[in-house]
Amino acid sequence: MSLLIDLVRAAVERNGKQRVLVYHAGFETFTELEPYEVVDLDGDLDDAPRPDGSAAEILVLARTPTDLRRAASLQSLLPLASRVVVAVEETPPWYTAPVLSPTPAHRWRALTELRVHQPKRPSWVVHARFSKPTPAGRTLAATARAFAAHRLDVVAAPVAGLSGPGAAHWRPGDPNAAPAGAIGPVPERFGARGSDLVLRVTGQDPDPWAGDEIPTDRPVAELMSWEQLGRPGGAKILETSFGDLSEPRTIPPVDDRSVNPMGFLTVPSLGMADLSVESGRWAITCDGETLVRFATSGCVTDVDVNRIRRVRGVRVDWRRSHSGPVAALRVVTGLAAAGVPLISDAVPRWAGALGPELDRLLTSVGEPGLADDLEREEHSIRLRREALRTHGVRARWEQLGAPAAPTPLISVLLTTRRPEMVRFALEQMARQRGAEFEMILTLHGIPSGHPDVVAALASFDRPVTVFEASRETVFGTVLNEAAARASGTFLVKVDDDDWYGPDFLSDLLLAHSYSGAEVVGMVPEFVYLASIGVTVHREQVTEQITNFIAGGTIFAERSTFEAIGGFRPMPGTIDAQFQHAVQAAGGQIYRTHGLGYILRRGNAANHTWREPIGTFLRRNRRQWRGFRPNALMELPVETA
Repeated sequence: MSLLIDLVRAAVERNGKQRVLVYHAGFETFTELEPYEVVDLDGDLDDAPRPDGSAAEILVLARTPTDLRRAASLQSLLPLASRVVVAVEETPPWYTAPVLSPTPAHRWRALTELRVHQPKRPSWVVHARFSKPTPAGRTLAATARAFAAHRLDVVAAPVAGLSGPGAAHWRPGDPNAAPAGAIGPVPERFGARGSDLVLRVTGQDPDPWAGDEIPTDRPVAELMSWEQLGRPGGAKILETSFGDLSEPRTIPPVDDRSVNPMGFLTVPSLGMADLSVESGRWAITCDGETLVRFATSGCVTDVDVNRIRRVRGVRVDWRRSHSGPVAALRVVTGLAAAGVPLISDAVPRWAGALGPELDRLLTSVGEPGLADDLEREEHSIRLRREALRTHGVRARWEQLGAPAAPTPLISVLLTTRRPEMVRFALEQMARQRGAEFEMILTLHGIPSGHPDVVAALASFDRPVTVFEASRETVFGTVLNEAAARASGTFLVKVDDDDWYGPDFLSDLLLAHSYSGAEVVGMVPEFVYLASIGVTVHREQVTEQITNFIAGGTIFAERSTFEAIGGFRPMPGTIDAQFQHAVQAAGGQIYRTHGLGYILRRGNAANHTWREPIGTFLRRNRRQWRGFRPNALMELPVETA
């Protein structure tokens, strides 16, 4: 924190008697700032400086990138300034420098100086100077966007109106959000109403809303503390629609773009940890050491998650829960979304906001079930799937009444030279659930009337497009011709002889959502060596930005595929060529977990990736005789 104080003091010194404003997020106490003009973006903002005002310099201080994203949702409240400083006290190790990408828009034409530096690890500071006063919120939003890899579609429509202290917890990372006063209305925007839905955080019996919208009211944190609920009549709020905690939509969402499985460790170095009370808040302790203390609000940050990645699992003791039920529920949903292996005894009745499936998963595994690394990861994946899909930002606003986003169509590109493998390959895709897809089946030198092909198609009940490519056409060109026939928003390349779990497509879609990467895939972590009848589990690092994923799992945005021109017109190495081209163009590749895919390895001569069998026998975590799929594949075990 001393670094942030030094930044404020330096700003005051260089500006003399001119006005300096300090905004902060994620700090519950910041007494060192009391001599200055300070605004807590997590507090009551009704008396904050007006956005049409100005200051010589504005500083925005955030504890973590998660806190910065929450502040960015309030960027329109910041006044104008000729100098803007945005500082983040601590970032996880995988975060790179937040290099801003100014557009030619008139708001950035006044930029005269931009500096991004790391005065002390793991902090990052952005300094921006302008030739004239400029909305400071633009620099704040651009910095948050830079931490998120400059992704455009951060939060989908509708425009969210936010009112009351801590309202940004409900819509993190959305610079298009529309802040409003305690009774509204949301200010008009370009001659139209300012928002489509309003979320108001307020006390009991609030004043009537002044706008045309009907706000969704949720109680301020003070009303939902155990201290308040324990007073005579205090718990009655839980029986009202205002304080109801019976379903997920009643608690703030998890900021799934910053709190997610990224950085998950498949081999932990520490033992079991506990959620225990420390100074009235939940903290995670392991072997007597406190690894992290959570905010009073219960908001879990990316830095919090990074500090506990090494633990094998976390025991949740609901009898000694957080500052209040909402805070407790937020901690648990945030940790689950990050894939932290959580276990619990019976979940209390007041925790209905978890949702029934997350409730079931928390009690489905005991401590012995986390002793094995593979079983631990299986439990983690089940938790993260449910938490992200139920408690992510987009899911929460749909639960609050926002129109559901259309389900994207995935085009599965399957190219084969082997008619006898068509049925097997289609069966792998027929198992898929939780995703909308179409098949583009390319018969590479095979007639569509071949009996094996006809029989396989007759038993496949999903949309399928079949076309024949001449045997002389090189593989890369064939795949590009298949992509030209696809109509999906996403393209995924699969192989005809590998096994795919039933959640293969939905897991890739989920990883694309939280990672922000243009291309997503899995790594050949599990390999079945058909020639010797052995299944190997290889050492791999997953849930990270990478430069390699398995060719039979390449999942790409269609726009990215078209931007780089698709696959090179070559007979082999096209997967590596494609991945190199994506990175050379400035795109990112994300490697999600590897438990939804098993590579079949036969004679190397029959594969475009011609690694000898010995490659797959090195650096193994374990191996089994016969075909040994993990539990998430939902396939029978076949012993030798």
